[in-house]
Amino acid sequence: MKLFRPLLAGALVAGGACLGLTSLPAAAQDFPSKPIRYLIPYPSGSVDVVGRSVTSIMSKELGQPFVVENKGGGGGVPAVQDLKNSPADGHTLLQPDSSQYAILPAVQPNVPYDPLVDFAPIGMLYSNVMFFVVPSDARAQSMKDIVAEAKAKPGSVRIGVTGVGGIMHLVAEAFASAAGIKFTVVPYRVSAESITSVINKDLDIAVSGGNSIMKGMLKAGKIRALAATGSVRDTFLKEVPTVNESAGISGYSLQADIGIVAKAGTPRPVVEKLAKALAAVHRDAGFHDTLKKIEFMPVSATPEEFAAKIRSDFEKYRTIARTANIKVE
Repeated sequence: MKLFRPLLAGALVAGGACLGLTSLPAAAQDFPSKPIRYLIPYPSGSVDVVGRSVTSIMSKELGQPFVVENKGGGGGVPAVQDLKNSPADGHTLLQPDSSQYAILPAVQPNVPYDPLVDFAPIGMLYSNVMFFVVPSDARAQSMKDIVAEAKAKPGSVRIGVTGVGGIMHLVAEAFASAAGIKFTVVPYRVSAESITSVINKDLDIAVSGGNSIMKGMLKAGKIRALAATGSVRDTFLKEVPTVNESAGISGYSLQADIGIVAKAGTPRPVVEKLAKALAAVHRDAGFHDTLKKIEFMPVSATPEEFAAKIRSDFEKYRTIARTANIKVE
């Protein structure tokens, strides 16, 4: 995996059910033999913009058109089921994020797929971190201050998250566990609502994605960002420290990651051909311009590296959910 520089060195995971690969050299010679369906588990937005940039480049590399299909709703489950119901021949691809390949299976015991069994990972596209934000005039100047307040008055710190059992909820609970505190979690339907509640001081703190609304309120001086959730500072808000820096803890790192998978059982030569086309995406200046405009960080990975990440992220989020007793029926 590469995030402008190597993040994973050497072979991580080879083979296994998560890759779902077989040896069939002739498959790569004939592939692709028809247009490729590209499933995006959201109706629109930045993920759609990136997906269309990706498919335009991969189409040129593979010599077949890509048909982008937005399958929003249900947390992305309908898109995953569509992939599962398609032939394992590489002509249907899915652009999942951490929610589909790790979080939903970790918090929903009856989710109708297994990310460690049903996917043949192709590679990664990009990542984006989240932020802990507070009212502009809040007394807290760092996450250490939040921890001190929460320890002085257990349960008094109200934190806003988007959805129950979603990535922002798990981000909050993971921090609470690492810091040895307890938040009063207040779920919202969308992050804009939690940002408004922070501004109105109905919340002490909130977890927010680095979206245009959050950054607009940050620039306007309505809120302050105490910390970013990644292991390194966000490229586009370098002045904001990481959680580890702001809270004085170590090992905390959570972010949303996005990649491409085919159906398990897709022949290895086809996976390799798709991975080669994806590598061309990461060499394309237009792709990097697209990500820069929406302030996402490009991340590349081999099929084996992405398989390893799917497994490690699933285990990480499952541990967080179990520790916080989060279960979504």
